[in-house]
Amino acid sequence: MNSILQCIFSTIPLCSYFMSSKFKKDINSKSSMKGQFAIAFNDLLCDALKNTKNKHIKPSKFKKELEKFAPQFCGYDQQDAQEFLRFLLDGFHEDLNRTQDKPKFNYKDEEFDALSDEDKAKVSWNRYQLWNSSYIFDIFGGQLQSKVTCLRCKHSSSTFDTFWDLSLPIPKDTRTRQHTLEDCLREFSAEEELDDDYKCEKCKSPQKAKKCLKIYKCPEILVIHLKRFSFNFYIRKKIDDEVEFPSENLILDYSILRHDQNIIYDLYGISNHIGGLGGGHYVAHCKSFTNNRWYLKNDECVSETDKDSGKDSTAYVLFYRKRH
Repeated sequence: MNSILQCIFSTIPLCSYFMSSKFKKDINSKSSMKGQFAIAFNDLLCDALKNTKNKHIKPSKFKKELEKFAPQFCGYDQQDAQEFLRFLLDGFHEDLNRTQDKPKFNYKDEEFDALSDEDKAKVSWNRYQLWNSSYIFDIFGGQLQSKVTCLRCKHSSSTFDTFWDLSLPIPKDTRTRQHTLEDCLREFSAEEELDDDYKCEKCKSPQKAKKCLKIYKCPEILVIHLKRFSFNFYIRKKIDDEVEFPSENLILDYSILRHDQNIIYDLYGISNHIGGLGGGHYVAHCKSFTNNRWYLKNDECVSETDKDSGKDSTAYVLFYRKRH
């Protein structure tokens, strides 16, 4: 919890929003948490920012509020940082969703399927926002395009889905245990062959096909989750391969984007997991928005470090902000 919260505290647009009066105006009284989760976080953030004596603070009240709505986080067993982050953002989003009465859609699936990819993307995005309009989504939300092409007739069809973070696979290469973030992004968007269960819209029969994922709309804050924990029927393991990633100038290009315009991101936070499946410890490496220096945040211990610290095999969740 501490590791993720420290990265969230370094997310400038989110903290600015909570510290303004805007967040109180957006509280959704119809949410299951009645705004109490967002308020508890705001109280914690205020305590952290007003802490001028360099003393550590205990997020006890926030954790109690968290446990009310997410009993899976009761106690002090080790939890997954990315799962906690997703609950955190979902909780903020629900409490601050500007849409209280969800509208109904009056067009048919056949009409939607007949649209061009560009129009499908717009309609999918607008449809999601009609139900999910929050500042949290405004900065963390992106859109993926999943394109399936029939290998027989070459007909292709696309679907569009929103995302809050990207879970990237670490390439399985027995020759090396060192990879780059670009390798992981390429693996994520690599073409995948589908079996004969895919029914082609044009052939009207099951056919072999290929599927490809691309980013259609980039978020302001790009959260990247490196899939270090592998689970299957036979084995559970942690992947300790090193993944190289830049502190500045992460360029998303045509290999991962659906358009030609490059998008550049800069790193400001890392959640690191030290240890294995049976147990371990989380720390954070964060860039301060007050002095642009990097700090290692290990529970109540904070020490200044450099921008390359934490960029090793323990890096688990990465926080990037789009450059404008």
